[in-house]
Amino acid sequence: MTSKLSLNNSVQYLRGVGPERHKLLARLGLRRLGDVFYFFPRRHEIRWPVKKVSELTGEEKECVRGRVASRGLVRMRHGQTLFRAVLSDGQKAVFGTWFNQPYLVKAIPSGSVVTFYGKAEREGRQWKMVHPEYEIHADPDAESIHSGRLVPIYPLTEDLSQKAVRQIVFRVLTDHLMLLEDPIPPALRARLGLEELRTALRQIHFPDSEARRRGAYRRLVFDEFFMMQAVVQMKKNEFQKEAPEILHAGGDGVVQRLLGSAGFALTEGQKSAVEEVLHDMKRGRPMNRLVQGDVGSGKTIVSAAALAFTAANGFQGALMAPTEVLAQQHYFTLSRLFEPIGISCGFLAQSMKPREKEEVLSRALDGGIKILVGTHALIEERVRFHRLGLVVVDEQHKFGVFQREVLLQKGHMAPSATQAPADASCPPSAGRAHFLLTTATPIPRTLALTLYGDLDISTIRELPGGRKPIQTFWVGEDRRGEVYALLDALIAKGRQGYVVCPLIDEKSFSSKSVLTAHKELAAIFSHRNVGLLHGRMKGAEKEQVMRDFRERRIDLLVSTVVIEVGVDVPNASLVIVENAERFGLAQLHQLRGRVGRGSEESFCVLFSDSAAAETAERLAAFEKMESGFDIAEKDLKLRGAGDIVGEKQHGFPRLRIGDLVQDMGILIEARKEAERLVAEDPRLESPKNRSLRNALRCRRLLEPRGFTGVVP
Repeated sequence: MTSKLSLNNSVQYLRGVGPERHKLLARLGLRRLGDVFYFFPRRHEIRWPVKKVSELTGEEKECVRGRVASRGLVRMRHGQTLFRAVLSDGQKAVFGTWFNQPYLVKAIPSGSVVTFYGKAEREGRQWKMVHPEYEIHADPDAESIHSGRLVPIYPLTEDLSQKAVRQIVFRVLTDHLMLLEDPIPPALRARLGLEELRTALRQIHFPDSEARRRGAYRRLVFDEFFMMQAVVQMKKNEFQKEAPEILHAGGDGVVQRLLGSAGFALTEGQKSAVEEVLHDMKRGRPMNRLVQGDVGSGKTIVSAAALAFTAANGFQGALMAPTEVLAQQHYFTLSRLFEPIGISCGFLAQSMKPREKEEVLSRALDGGIKILVGTHALIEERVRFHRLGLVVVDEQHKFGVFQREVLLQKGHMAPSATQAPADASCPPSAGRAHFLLTTATPIPRTLALTLYGDLDISTIRELPGGRKPIQTFWVGEDRRGEVYALLDALIAKGRQGYVVCPLIDEKSFSSKSVLTAHKELAAIFSHRNVGLLHGRMKGAEKEQVMRDFRERRIDLLVSTVVIEVGVDVPNASLVIVENAERFGLAQLHQLRGRVGRGSEESFCVLFSDSAAAETAERLAAFEKMESGFDIAEKDLKLRGAGDIVGEKQHGFPRLRIGDLVQDMGILIEARKEAERLVAEDPRLESPKNRSLRNALRCRRLLEPRGFTGVVP
């Protein structure tokens, strides 16, 4: 039977499954035979020792084994049933009772050897268990899977029991484990003391002991990290092997003029980041760098320096931002910086009129626009460049890996035959563009190793001088009057504020919508100018609102999280976040970063009356923490990697067993070994690495839109 199966076979045809149970298993992600091996338990229960009835204590759940002395079904009123089985160890007995499970008459025959697992209670001089889990031992030599051992506890869905899932997994391990190849070369396994894959899978599901379970866990976590790191290293190799078409030999003078006219002194972190970026662009091979920094640390000037440098070398640059509001802000900022040094800027967004779009597209194609700033509109197929030399993606985690790749590949595009180049001395671009990612969401070290191991990373830790710490308060509804009084006093002093709501419309009684909040605040602050901003507004409307806010025609801006990233209005001194329990730490830090950008004292107020313990821990921690780097680490510990590491943004599946916080040591070990292996065999073509290559393909890590972009 095994020889006729493959890991891609449907689980429907496995023994004990069938069409109906297959639908239930599909809810858990169990569609193929291969999925079952890697459907890991959430935990294990200690179900030993197996006791005699005389050894029961009733203090906790216990296992008791005996022979069914008698059993019977009692039919009660209203169609209800009571099934009772008497389990005897030869001296004493325990009664098992189940309501409305008449099928147990056939499932638990008289005379059978059975183990009960449950909480025993005294009923007079007898012991009883209500709805105990049971296991029948028809074959005394067969391995127990529900009792007398460390028993796996799996994630479930409605109408599917632990017992049923456990039996399916056990049968798959027993019947089909030989289908699996071990992806880790034997020499590497031996050197690191790792268990063989089949043994590890058996021990992670049905361990012989806690020590064996830990050994299996280490092996499988290593596998997960090692495969990711192997792919990361392959991607890095492929990127660096690209033909050095994007040559940047000069242009330092233009960058110095830009920085000199910026109107502020760069921090040491900004200086280092600019130096690292320019060094990359001069090396002759495409740059692949991430610049990360705290909110307000000044990453835009680093992007501006890179864009000016590419323009000075006869190339074009593109900057993509996740929202139109942020893209417009970048366009205004870069236009102001580049105008004195003669670099032309263009803007492209979905909301523009067709005629405006066509003009921008034409100027990008003929080289008339040197720097094009935009939203997702930049990745449209008809957007073409004359000579694209640099792609900057701001707040890169807001984009999927494929979206970034599409824009980057535009560096390969040449103009149509009908278009004359703007500069005949500069032929159309034919190589991969330089790539610069920026983020104001600091990345924990483990995520940097996992998600961005193929990138060089620059970190800006300092904030520009003269800024005061933002005072943060978590308050309940009972203090709303105080908060509004503070807001009005700040506006009276010429300052401005934000109120941020999680929703546009009313979708629940527990969350305030931006439309409701705007109506209420416009009435409360009728003597002030109260503006409204949300994602459903037209582009021109949003642009006008932000212009009015920047130019102080709006005192209070009521908004959704559309202002979360990048919006820079130094005069804003207070941000109020409604229903703060609905936001993660990193997002709250981004929202707080909308204020505190000038020299005045600034405030962040979080409204939440949530009674959830997790919310209390998160908001209390946020009140005390200022550093985005500390917040990122705390957020990772609170949420785990599951919400942070995802296919959409990073192109590889979520972690199935590894934990980026507790398993950092294994991650570092896996990275080191992956670097060594890929250095020896860059494309995994050696026969000894065939199984690893097959495993990467099986996990879809070596596909055109997969994590690597490396397609042999």
